[in-house]
Amino acid sequence: MKKIEKEALPQAQAGFLNGIAFGARRGLLAYADKNIKGGPNPWTKKGFVVDKATPQNLEASVSIRPEQARYMTYLINGGVRRAGDPGASKYDVRVDSSEESKNKLGNATKGYLGRIARQARAEKAKRAKLTAKRDKLRASGKPTAPAGWKAANTSGKPGIFFGEVSGKKGYWQRPQARNGKLKMLVRFSDDATYKPSFRWDDTISASVKDSDLAKLYQAEITRALRKLNGG
Repeated sequence: MKKIEKEALPQAQAGFLNGIAFGARRGLLAYADKNIKGGPNPWTKKGFVVDKATPQNLEASVSIRPEQARYMTYLINGGVRRAGDPGASKYDVRVDSSEESKNKLGNATKGYLGRIARQARAEKAKRAKLTAKRDKLRASGKPTAPAGWKAANTSGKPGIFFGEVSGKKGYWQRPQARNGKLKMLVRFSDDATYKPSFRWDDTISASVKDSDLAKLYQAEITRALRKLNGG
């Protein structure tokens, strides 16, 4: 009986707590798949971990690793993301991008922002040169059409610029035709406010409530006794 008390019961209790914790983790991942737009990516899923109980320390918990928690905290706790925070640049916060730029998870595809930023910089430099060229042509009384953007833009693709339009800051695509509409490519803000949308505590509570705890504990007791008897 002393052996059962000192060896089997602590092992069974640890296994019981771990079973509850891993069940809660499965519940959280299922909830994430259902409620995070596009579903969490594999890196985010790896952040959901269980700190297991042992016979010497009868406490188990489910948590998120620090790297993933820096992003998930806005979904779980809400808050304000500002420039320099995780998921933001050191200048501002990206809050949206065009639909065709997004992957199945709802995020801008890898390298998209860098590509259009380079394109916008190149265009800005080219337009500055054209402006200087037009000024010279105008000063000499010559036609300025050869130094116009339409003549210089051999690709025929709409231009891109960074600026603020109707109070919205970001990268914009110029209209293809005169009097056409600008198209937002990436939008930025000084900050972004998030409301709690990931029900962490409620999901864990529901997982525990839906578990057959008596069956789980009985299975752990049986396993511990079998191990004690060399089975």
